[in-house]
Amino acid sequence: MELEMISGFLGILRDAYKTFCKNVKLMLSVALLTLSFNSIIYLSNFVSIMPLTSDFFNKQTLLPTTTPGSPEFASLLLSIQQDLRIFVGVEWIFLIINFISALFITTVVIFASAYMHNGKALSFKELLLKTLKAWKRPLVTWFYVTLLASGFLIVFIIILIPVFLVMDSPFKPSIVSIVLIVLVAVLYTYLAVVWTLALVVSVLEDKRGIEALGKAAQLVKGMKLEGFLLNLVFTILSSGLLQGMRLIPGKHPIIVGFIIVNSIGLVRMCWFMTYTVLYYRSKKTHGEGIDFQGSLEYVKLPTTPLIVDDMA
Repeated sequence: MELEMISGFLGILRDAYKTFCKNVKLMLSVALLTLSFNSIIYLSNFVSIMPLTSDFFNKQTLLPTTTPGSPEFASLLLSIQQDLRIFVGVEWIFLIINFISALFITTVVIFASAYMHNGKALSFKELLLKTLKAWKRPLVTWFYVTLLASGFLIVFIIILIPVFLVMDSPFKPSIVSIVLIVLVAVLYTYLAVVWTLALVVSVLEDKRGIEALGKAAQLVKGMKLEGFLLNLVFTILSSGLLQGMRLIPGKHPIIVGFIIVNSIGLVRMCWFMTYTVLYYRSKKTHGEGIDFQGSLEYVKLPTTPLIVDDMA
């Protein structure tokens, strides 16, 4: 059982690499698009908040030098509060922009991987047009996935609060709390298999939301452990990148952040490529064939031979 699972996991990685090699030019274009979006958003965010943070810290430095209760103190305090409100508003705007960008790039990667996996030609322009037409389905599915993930984390926090309350030092990690956090992280990674595959389903099939989640849960039966290993490997890889950047001597926070954002973007790209392969393997396991006629539409093909008249 373990050998079969590892073999399946390695097979997915191998097929994802073969998929990439089928059209290196297209995938490099997708990678460049990913890097461009992430770089523009990151640098724009930094440039927009830099004056705000500089002004905020300057005013915070002046605050102890003013007399509490004086008009100058009140004016300075109001100005600091206003800077904070603007900062939060700007970050919310960039959070939404980043979400839209991530959803768009995810859809692009899934479409590109699907076409290459099936050996079909697709130009970069056609890829972008198909992505723009299909973005609503993964958007709805992403919303439901976010609700499920948020609900899971809320339940975890509710369970964790009593554990911290009975501890002598609530803010000092204990063996019980560490074990609990590890177990929850493993469970989350396991549940995320269906959530992630649902995004692939919503891109490649005419399904969204609960319907896409249901189809993903049906498809992944028998291959959930392979999906779990994919999530685990890419999570460890992302965490390793974050920790590795901390070890760089003489690092500049802006440059480090820039490298981290783009590196994780490429990791996510590879992650969804492997999940597209997992999608096809799951369909094959459940005896579902692929009816590919210029667009990505999938039907369950019968196993008995059919006589089909040629259509002009």
